[in-house]
Amino acid sequence: MKYLYTLLLALSLILINPWGDNRGEIWTYPKVFAVLLITLLNLSILWTERFDLTIPKNWKISKLLWEIFLGIGLLSTLFSPFPLRSLFGQNEMGDGWLYWLLIAVFTLSNTLVLRHHPSILHFQINGLIIGGVILALSIFPQVINWKIDYTATSGQLLQDHILASTIFQTHQPIGLYSHRGHAAFVLAAVAVLAVTCWQKRWLSHRRLVIFLIPIILALLCTQNRAALLALIGTVIYQLGRKSYQFLIPAALVGLLVIGMNTTTRKIENLPLIKQVTSGRIYLGQLSGAGIVQRPLLGWGMNGFGIAYPYIFNPKWQPKIVHLGDFSFEYINKKGVIDRKAIATHKAHNLILDSCLSVGILGMACYLGLFGFSLWQVIQSPYRGMEAMAICYLIFTLTWFECAQFTHIFWWVLSFNKKLRSMNDFIK
Repeated sequence: MKYLYTLLLALSLILINPWGDNRGEIWTYPKVFAVLLITLLNLSILWTERFDLTIPKNWKISKLLWEIFLGIGLLSTLFSPFPLRSLFGQNEMGDGWLYWLLIAVFTLSNTLVLRHHPSILHFQINGLIIGGVILALSIFPQVINWKIDYTATSGQLLQDHILASTIFQTHQPIGLYSHRGHAAFVLAAVAVLAVTCWQKRWLSHRRLVIFLIPIILALLCTQNRAALLALIGTVIYQLGRKSYQFLIPAALVGLLVIGMNTTTRKIENLPLIKQVTSGRIYLGQLSGAGIVQRPLLGWGMNGFGIAYPYIFNPKWQPKIVHLGDFSFEYINKKGVIDRKAIATHKAHNLILDSCLSVGILGMACYLGLFGFSLWQVIQSPYRGMEAMAICYLIFTLTWFECAQFTHIFWWVLSFNKKLRSMNDFIK
């Protein structure tokens, strides 16, 4: 049973469906399915031991906060211009209301399982590290040949710079994800996990080096600045002043790499400030317009993609006929149905995306849930593991939540201060 956790946690990072017809079916749904299996495994254990379970007060508070957040999200979904999109989420992002319901059950059930079976955490950690190493190894062939995407149509082209799976050449190497940014965060998070386990003497120095070498090299190959910055900031938090002789040169090298990635990338000959921010300022302006229009409950889960058709032209409110995965149809000023591409489905900022999705009320509840959960981790015997949550927060300041990797964040936040230490179970 315990080794099943190792397998499922690894699959939650690397599972894909090579025969899928779109990005969701290829990369998102398989990973969500693995999270669902973990949740069902948790529930099966709790059901068999239901008469012996003790429910701590802190768990009940977490449950209440989740219920409030999901309640606000459900209201946002019901009043959304596209309630089905809010319910199921956009195809690739996958973070609709049903996904958040799954994450709530996953987090709460994992807390109780680890409380009664602390040795399971060892197997869950192994699964994440194994998955991270496999992900790292999957990236290197793509560095050599960008046409490799591990799908049934690998190598086939739609255009000279777009694969049949709709992956752009500029998005490679993607590893086992739909974008190199997604893969980069997972690599950074697993690296942080490995360092934390080494600090707690759960991982030998030799194994740490063996795991980190491919992971760091693969992360550098992705050239994702947000993940690199998240890793640098988190490692500084982890190691602190005691390791300043190592941290200062490492941080300088990391910042140099980020600077090189910024100055060498060319995005449609945009001005320097837009090159540096990748258009984030414009997305922030659009987000502000969307939040003003629906401040309390937002536009529904995955809100930016829903709001975009209504805010892309602030001087005119179009009548939307259809909202697709990559475009929307609307009635233009001439009364004719026209089509326009959706620039992006995310504002690339956790706070803006949350406000657009569930409004200010939902965002306040989300912050309360996160803050309480983080405090639980810090108060638990596993203090230090919160570094993975910090890595996620730094990353999502310029990126976003996605069903392909967000469960890693909530896995960490499933640690409760009432958990027992697993030091006796790790050799």
